[in-house]
Amino acid sequence: MKKKLTLSLCALLLFLVCSNSVSAITWIPKEFTCPIDNEKNTFLVVGSYGSYIYNYPSKYQWLFFPDTSGNNFYMCKKCHLTTYMWDFDRFPKQKIEAVKKVLATIEQEKFTKYNKVAVTKRLEVMEKVYGELDKDEIWWERFNRIKGFHYGKAGEADKARAARLKSLETIKSELNKGNSKTPKKILYYVSGALKHFLNDDAGARADFDKALQTRYAKDGAKSGELKNAEANLNQRLNDYIKVMYEEKNPRSADRDPGHSH
Repeated sequence: MKKKLTLSLCALLLFLVCSNSVSAITWIPKEFTCPIDNEKNTFLVVGSYGSYIYNYPSKYQWLFFPDTSGNNFYMCKKCHLTTYMWDFDRFPKQKIEAVKKVLATIEQEKFTKYNKVAVTKRLEVMEKVYGELDKDEIWWERFNRIKGFHYGKAGEADKARAARLKSLETIKSELNKGNSKTPKKILYYVSGALKHFLNDDAGARADFDKALQTRYAKDGAKSGELKNAEANLNQRLNDYIKVMYEEKNPRSADRDPGHSH
Protein backbone atom coordinates (compact mmCIF):
# COMPACT_ATOMS: atom_id res chain seq x y z
CA MET A 1 0.00 0.00 0.00
CA LYS A 2 1.64 3.20 -1.18
CA LYS A 3 0.04 5.57 1.25
CA LYS A 4 -0.35 5.08 4.97
CA LEU A 5 -3.76 6.04 6.34
CA THR A 6 -2.91 9.10 8.39
CA LEU A 7 -4.38 12.45 9.38
CA SER A 8 -2.88 15.47 11.03
CA LEU A 9 -3.32 15.21 14.79
CA CYS A 10 -5.57 18.25 14.92
CA ALA A 11 -7.78 16.89 12.14
CA LEU A 12 -7.93 13.56 13.92
CA LEU A 13 -9.09 15.21 17.13
CA LEU A 14 -11.80 17.04 15.22
CA PHE A 15 -13.03 13.76 13.71
CA LEU A 16 -13.05 12.09 17.12
CA VAL A 17 -15.74 14.41 18.40
CA CYS A 18 -17.61 15.63 15.36
CA SER A 19 -18.12 12.45 13.36
CA ASN A 20 -21.56 10.89 13.57
CA SER A 21 -21.62 9.06 10.24
CA VAL A 22 -22.26 5.32 10.21
CA SER A 23 -20.93 3.15 7.42
CA ALA A 24 -18.74 0.15 6.73
CA ILE A 25 -15.11 -0.36 5.87
CA THR A 26 -14.57 -2.16 2.57
CA TRP A 27 -11.55 -4.19 1.51
CA ILE A 28 -10.26 -5.12 -1.95
CA PRO A 29 -7.89 -8.02 -2.77
CA LYS A 30 -4.64 -7.04 -4.46
CA GLU A 31 -1.55 -8.99 -5.49
CA PHE A 32 1.81 -8.13 -3.93
CA THR A 33 5.28 -9.51 -4.61
CA CYS A 34 7.31 -10.33 -1.53
CA PRO A 35 10.58 -8.33 -1.45
CA ILE A 36 12.35 -11.25 0.23
CA ASP A 37 11.54 -14.22 -2.01
CA ASN A 38 9.45 -12.76 -4.89
CA GLU A 39 6.46 -14.89 -3.86
CA LYS A 40 3.11 -13.64 -5.15
CA ASN A 41 0.67 -12.95 -2.31
CA THR A 42 -2.91 -11.73 -2.30
CA PHE A 43 -3.51 -9.21 0.46
CA LEU A 44 -6.42 -6.92 1.25
CA VAL A 45 -6.18 -3.17 0.73
CA VAL A 46 -8.65 -0.60 1.99
CA GLY A 47 -11.36 0.20 -0.52
CA SER A 48 -13.28 2.74 1.53
CA TYR A 49 -13.70 4.02 5.05
CA GLY A 50 -14.97 7.15 6.74
CA SER A 51 -14.38 9.38 9.71
CA TYR A 52 -16.63 7.09 11.77
CA ILE A 53 -13.53 4.94 12.39
CA TYR A 54 -12.33 7.54 14.89
CA ASN A 55 -15.33 6.89 17.10
CA TYR A 56 -14.82 3.14 17.40
CA PRO A 57 -14.26 1.89 21.00
CA SER A 58 -10.53 1.49 20.34
CA LYS A 59 -10.32 5.26 20.73
CA TYR A 60 -10.13 4.56 24.46
CA GLN A 61 -6.72 3.02 23.80
CA TRP A 62 -5.74 5.86 21.45
CA LEU A 63 -5.73 3.34 18.61
CA PHE A 64 -7.58 3.65 15.34
CA PHE A 65 -8.24 1.77 12.12
CA PRO A 66 -6.35 0.17 10.45
CA ASP A 67 -4.18 -0.71 13.48
CA THR A 68 -7.18 -2.43 15.04
CA SER A 69 -7.83 -4.63 11.99
CA GLY A 70 -6.12 -7.95 11.44
CA ASN A 71 -6.10 -7.25 7.70
CA ASN A 72 -3.46 -4.58 8.34
CA PHE A 73 -0.66 -7.04 9.08
CA TYR A 74 0.59 -8.70 5.89
CA MET A 75 2.39 -12.07 6.05
CA CYS A 76 4.08 -13.73 3.07
CA LYS A 77 2.87 -17.30 2.67
CA LYS A 78 6.36 -18.53 1.75
CA CYS A 79 9.04 -16.75 3.82
CA HIS A 80 6.60 -15.31 6.42
CA LEU A 81 7.83 -11.73 6.14
CA THR A 82 5.26 -9.79 8.16
CA THR A 83 4.80 -6.01 8.08
CA TYR A 84 2.23 -3.26 8.29
CA MET A 85 0.35 -3.10 5.00
CA TRP A 86 1.99 0.20 4.05
CA ASP A 87 5.50 -1.21 4.51
CA PHE A 88 5.32 -4.50 2.61
CA ASP A 89 6.02 -3.18 -0.89
CA ARG A 90 8.62 -0.63 0.22
CA PHE A 91 10.74 -2.81 2.43
CA PRO A 92 14.33 -1.48 2.74
CA LYS A 93 16.60 -3.52 0.45
CA GLN A 94 19.61 -3.05 2.72
CA LYS A 95 17.80 -4.94 5.49
CA ILE A 96 16.75 -7.98 3.47
CA GLU A 97 19.68 -10.22 4.37
CA ALA A 98 19.39 -9.51 8.10
CA VAL A 99 15.64 -10.13 8.02
CA LYS A 100 16.11 -13.37 6.07
CA LYS A 101 18.11 -14.74 9.00
CA VAL A 102 15.32 -13.77 11.40
CA LEU A 103 12.64 -15.33 9.22
CA ALA A 104 14.61 -18.59 9.03
CA THR A 105 13.87 -19.05 12.75
CA ILE A 106 10.10 -18.64 12.36
CA GLU A 107 7.90 -21.71 12.62
CA GLN A 108 4.58 -21.30 10.85
CA GLU A 109 2.16 -23.80 9.39
CA LYS A 110 1.26 -23.43 5.71
CA PHE A 111 -1.62 -21.12 4.89
CA THR A 112 -3.26 -19.58 1.85
CA LYS A 113 -4.99 -16.55 3.39
CA TYR A 114 -2.76 -14.36 5.54
CA ASN A 115 -5.63 -13.05 7.66
CA LYS A 116 -6.44 -16.58 8.79
CA VAL A 117 -3.16 -16.62 10.73
CA ALA A 118 -3.79 -15.32 14.25
CA VAL A 119 -3.17 -11.58 14.53
CA THR A 120 -1.08 -12.14 17.65
CA LYS A 121 1.14 -14.62 15.79
CA ARG A 122 1.71 -12.12 12.99
CA LEU A 123 2.50 -9.36 15.48
CA GLU A 124 5.09 -11.58 17.14
CA VAL A 125 6.79 -12.11 13.78
CA MET A 126 6.54 -8.39 13.07
CA GLU A 127 8.32 -7.65 16.32
CA LYS A 128 11.30 -9.69 15.14
CA VAL A 129 11.24 -8.17 11.65
CA TYR A 130 11.04 -4.55 12.81
CA GLY A 131 13.69 -5.28 15.40
CA GLU A 132 16.10 -5.19 12.45
CA LEU A 133 14.77 -1.88 11.09
CA ASP A 134 16.16 0.71 13.54
CA LYS A 135 12.83 1.98 14.88
CA ASP A 136 12.80 4.57 17.68
CA GLU A 137 11.15 4.36 21.11
CA ILE A 138 7.99 6.18 20.03
CA TRP A 139 7.49 3.69 17.20
CA TRP A 140 7.84 0.81 19.65
CA GLU A 141 5.49 2.45 22.15
CA ARG A 142 2.72 2.46 19.58
CA PHE A 143 3.56 -1.06 18.43
CA ASN A 144 3.37 -2.35 22.00
CA ARG A 145 0.03 -0.60 22.45
CA ILE A 146 -1.22 -2.32 19.30
CA LYS A 147 0.03 -5.64 20.65
CA GLY A 148 -1.78 -4.98 23.91
CA PHE A 149 -4.99 -4.28 22.02
CA HIS A 150 -4.87 -7.50 19.99
CA TYR A 151 -3.69 -9.69 22.86
CA GLY A 152 -6.58 -8.27 24.88
CA LYS A 153 -9.08 -9.06 22.12
CA ALA A 154 -7.65 -12.59 21.93
CA GLY A 155 -8.07 -13.11 25.67
CA GLU A 156 -4.32 -13.36 26.29
CA ALA A 157 -4.38 -11.21 29.41
CA ASP A 158 -0.80 -11.76 30.57
CA LYS A 159 0.68 -10.88 27.19
CA ALA A 160 -1.63 -7.87 26.87
CA ARG A 161 -0.48 -6.63 30.27
CA ALA A 162 3.21 -7.11 29.42
CA ALA A 163 2.84 -5.18 26.16
CA ARG A 164 0.96 -2.34 27.84
CA LEU A 165 3.53 -2.08 30.63
CA LYS A 166 6.26 -1.66 28.00
CA SER A 167 4.20 1.04 26.31
CA LEU A 168 3.58 2.80 29.61
CA GLU A 169 7.30 2.85 30.45
CA THR A 170 8.00 4.68 27.20
CA ILE A 171 5.20 7.17 27.87
CA LYS A 172 6.63 7.85 31.33
CA SER A 173 10.04 8.44 29.77
CA GLU A 174 8.54 10.87 27.24
CA LEU A 175 6.76 12.79 30.00
CA ASN A 176 10.01 13.07 31.95
CA LYS A 177 11.92 14.34 28.92
CA GLY A 178 10.12 17.64 28.78
CA ASN A 179 10.90 17.99 25.06
CA SER A 180 8.88 15.15 23.58
CA LYS A 181 7.57 15.66 20.05
CA THR A 182 4.24 14.29 21.25
CA PRO A 183 2.08 16.91 22.99
CA LYS A 184 2.12 16.42 26.76
CA LYS A 185 -1.68 16.48 26.86
CA ILE A 186 -1.73 13.45 24.55
CA LEU A 187 0.95 11.69 26.61
CA TYR A 188 -1.14 12.07 29.76
CA TYR A 189 -4.18 10.77 27.91
CA VAL A 190 -2.34 7.69 26.64
CA SER A 191 -0.78 7.11 30.06
CA GLY A 192 -4.21 7.24 31.69
CA ALA A 193 -5.69 4.92 29.09
CA LEU A 194 -2.93 2.37 29.61
CA LYS A 195 -3.37 2.54 33.38
CA HIS A 196 -7.11 1.96 33.03
CA PHE A 197 -6.42 -1.18 30.99
CA LEU A 198 -3.84 -2.19 33.60
CA ASN A 199 -6.53 -1.99 36.31
CA ASP A 200 -5.16 1.19 37.87
CA ASP A 201 -8.17 3.49 37.67
CA ALA A 202 -6.85 5.80 40.39
CA GLY A 203 -3.67 6.33 38.39
CA ALA A 204 -5.71 6.74 35.22
CA ARG A 205 -7.90 9.41 36.82
CA ALA A 206 -4.82 11.29 38.06
CA ASP A 207 -3.38 11.33 34.54
CA PHE A 208 -6.68 12.43 33.00
CA ASP A 209 -6.89 15.27 35.53
CA LYS A 210 -3.33 16.32 34.62
CA ALA A 211 -4.27 16.20 30.95
CA LEU A 212 -7.26 18.47 31.58
CA GLN A 213 -4.94 20.93 33.32
CA THR A 214 -2.37 20.81 30.50
CA ARG A 215 -2.90 23.05 27.50
CA TYR A 216 -2.55 21.36 24.13
CA ALA A 217 0.52 22.60 22.27
CA LYS A 218 2.11 21.48 19.02
CA ASP A 219 4.81 23.17 16.98
CA GLY A 220 3.56 24.54 13.68
CA ALA A 221 -0.14 24.26 14.51
CA LYS A 222 -2.35 27.28 13.82
CA SER A 223 -4.27 28.94 16.63
CA GLY A 224 -7.61 27.67 15.36
CA GLU A 225 -6.31 24.11 15.18
CA LEU A 226 -4.92 24.36 18.70
CA LYS A 227 -8.22 25.70 20.00
CA ASN A 228 -10.22 22.90 18.37
CA ALA A 229 -7.77 20.24 19.53
CA GLU A 230 -7.87 21.56 23.09
CA ALA A 231 -11.67 21.55 23.20
CA ASN A 232 -11.98 18.15 21.55
CA LEU A 233 -9.39 16.52 23.78
CA ASN A 234 -11.03 17.93 26.89
CA GLN A 235 -14.36 16.54 25.76
CA ARG A 236 -12.72 13.19 25.12
CA LEU A 237 -11.04 13.21 28.55
CA ASN A 238 -14.27 14.05 30.34
CA ASP A 239 -16.01 11.25 28.44
CA TYR A 240 -13.31 8.78 29.49
CA ILE A 241 -13.59 9.82 33.14
CA LYS A 242 -17.34 9.22 32.95
CA VAL A 243 -17.30 5.82 31.22
CA MET A 244 -14.31 4.53 33.19
CA TYR A 245 -16.51 3.95 36.23
CA GLU A 246 -19.37 2.28 34.38
CA GLU A 247 -19.88 -1.49 34.54
CA LYS A 248 -19.20 -1.78 30.82
CA ASN A 249 -16.10 0.39 30.80
CA PRO A 250 -13.43 0.61 28.08
CA ARG A 251 -11.41 -2.13 29.76
CA SER A 252 -14.27 -4.57 29.20
CA ALA A 253 -13.31 -4.55 25.51
CA ASP A 254 -10.66 -7.11 26.43
CA ARG A 255 -12.01 -10.62 26.13
CA ASP A 256 -11.85 -12.98 29.09
CA PRO A 257 -9.60 -16.03 28.49
CA GLY A 258 -11.57 -18.99 27.17
CA HIS A 259 -14.42 -16.97 25.69
CA SER A 260 -15.11 -17.04 21.97
CA HIS A 261 -14.83 -14.03 19.65
